[in-house]
Amino acid sequence: MRKILILGSSGLLGSKLTSGQYLKKYKIISQSLKSKTHINVDLEKFNEVKKMINLTNPKIIINLVALTNVDHCEKFPVEAYNINVNTIKNLVKAIETSSCKPYLIHVSTDQVYDGTGNCKEKDISLSNYYSFSKYVGELFACQLKSIILRTNFFGKSKSVTRGSLTDWLYSELTKGNTINVFEDIWFNPISMHNFCKIIEIVIEKQFEGIFNLGSHYGMTKASFAFHFAKALNLSNLNLKPIKVSNVSHLNAYRPKNMMMNLTKFENKFKVNLPDLIDEINLVAQEYRDDQKKF
Repeated sequence: MRKILILGSSGLLGSKLTSGQYLKKYKIISQSLKSKTHINVDLEKFNEVKKMINLTNPKIIINLVALTNVDHCEKFPVEAYNINVNTIKNLVKAIETSSCKPYLIHVSTDQVYDGTGNCKEKDISLSNYYSFSKYVGELFACQLKSIILRTNFFGKSKSVTRGSLTDWLYSELTKGNTINVFEDIWFNPISMHNFCKIIEIVIEKQFEGIFNLGSHYGMTKASFAFHFAKALNLSNLNLKPIKVSNVSHLNAYRPKNMMMNLTKFENKFKVNLPDLIDEINLVAQEYRDDQKKF
């Protein structure tokens, strides 16, 4: 069986990818800094990264490591650079000196865009330190046989340490708490389930380059919350649409329109990516299924 080394496997996407539901044809080797995974390695230390790759000898590496808290990145740029740039820099250097020369799948972000929507891969607009650090990480990843997936994903968390956007929405909706939702931020994320299925396709094809990965017919984050509530038959009366531009406590600027053009990915991989409404309904079903267990 081909070996896949998954870096950052204790996070949201990593926990889903290593749940046993996906990548069944491969031997999975999970990595984190401190969590219960196959390997605990500090990716900021080059010698540890080099040793890990030489010992595991993977055919594929999936890099999910990132500091994603936008405000934290803005407040602590050195920490953001260490995690979002230096870890991938170490990884690239270690792969270049290894004998196995694995194919690298590097997960990036839709926050490298801030335009009028339908952003193609060339339409970069870096608006905060998080997006800057993720973009610089991409530049290092491009030096190898690799694919960079710019994306935003959502779904029910399987991580013991990280909750998701929909986890938070579901909790607040069921409690009847007031929820501020942004009516001036547009995005087109994909469900974690379909993201994991796409990862399986990417591994088989092993194309190289930078690709947007999301869903069709995106919407504002406020509309997303209203559709999610409707899919769960929960009241939306406590959803309060607000403008992010009117929020004063945020450290970092938030891109207003991260809507991605998906044509390049669909044409290259010969797939049809899903519609966002269908993705919301799919994720809502995850929460309904979980309710049935109790």
